[in-house]
Amino acid sequence: MADILSQNEVDTLLKALAAGDLSAEEVKVEETKKVKPYDFTRPSKFSKEQIRTIEMVHESFARGVSNYFSARLRSFVDITKASTDQITYNEFIRSISSPSFLFVFTAEELNGNVVIEINLKVIFAIIDKLLGGGGGLYQKIRPLTEIENSLMRNEIVRILSILKDSWSSIYSFTPNLVSIENNPQFVQVVPANEMVVVVTLDMKIGEIEGFMNVCWPSSLLEVIAPKLYAESYFKQEKQIKPGQLREDIISLLNNAKLDLHVVIGKTMINLSDLLNLEVGDVIMLQRHVDEPASLYVNGREKFLCSVGTHKGFNAVRITEVLNKEIDENGG
Repeated sequence: MADILSQNEVDTLLKALAAGDLSAEEVKVEETKKVKPYDFTRPSKFSKEQIRTIEMVHESFARGVSNYFSARLRSFVDITKASTDQITYNEFIRSISSPSFLFVFTAEELNGNVVIEINLKVIFAIIDKLLGGGGGLYQKIRPLTEIENSLMRNEIVRILSILKDSWSSIYSFTPNLVSIENNPQFVQVVPANEMVVVVTLDMKIGEIEGFMNVCWPSSLLEVIAPKLYAESYFKQEKQIKPGQLREDIISLLNNAKLDLHVVIGKTMINLSDLLNLEVGDVIMLQRHVDEPASLYVNGREKFLCSVGTHKGFNAVRITEVLNKEIDENGG
C-alpha cells in the first residue's frame, strides 16, 4: 500500500490539479501486490489461533510438571515454554542427538503416537536426585541402563498423567506408554515428510538446564483441530474449587520423604572416659528403662514411643503425640 500523504501534501496536489499543472492520471499510484512465498514442502497445517491454543495447553502442562518435580526432587525446578514449530518429522528426528531419551505414548482416543524427548543431562539430574544425590552435571553422556529406565518409567507415568489433565479442557484422552528409546532413529511413528508440531519446553533443575520436546503429528492433531480455539479452551477450563489449591499442595507434600530416628536415651561423658571405652563397658543413660523413647521427625521430637520388635525387625509403638498445637495447624 502507498504511504499516507500528509495534509500539506494533499493541499499541494489539490492546488496543482486546480491550476492544471497536474493531471488526475498522474496522481494515480499503482499499488503493487505483495506476494508471500509459500513452501509446499513445509505447509502450515494449523492457524495461529490453533497454535496459540496448543501453547496454552503446554504452558499448563509445564506448570504441572514443575510443581510435581519440585516436590518429588525437593529441589528448585522451573519449566517454561520456549518455542512452537511446524516442521517435518524428519527434521525433528535429525535435530535430536544420539543417544537421547525419548518415549512414545498413544491413546485409544488419539489417531496415532506422540513422541516426547528430554535431554539426557536433565534425565541424569533427575535420576541423581531420586537416588539421593545432589543432581550435578553428569559429564559422560551415555544410554540409560535397564535400572535407570525402570526408575524413569515411573516418572513418565506421572508426566503423562499431568499431560492428560492439561488437555482435559480441550480433548479428553488416556495416555498409555508404548516404548522408551535412546536412539531417535528407532522412533518412526509417522512418515519422514509428514508435518508435526513440536512444542519445546525449557527445563531447569537446580543448575542443570535442558529441553523437553513434545512432538505432535499433524495427522493426530487434525482430529482435535476443530476444538483448538481459545474460546473453547477458556469455556471448558475447569474452575478451581474452594480449597482445591490446598488439597493439591497437600497431595504433593504427601509424597515427600521424612527422616525418622528414635532416641532411647542421652547422657554426657568427658573426653577421657570416651577414649578409654572398651568392649563390654556399660554406659548408663539419663532415662529409666521403663520410660518411653523419643521419636524425632526431621530432627524435631514429635512422638513418645515404646521400643520392641515386629516380624524380626526393631520397631516402635507410638504412645503419645507431642506438639499438638502444631499438628492441628498442619505442622
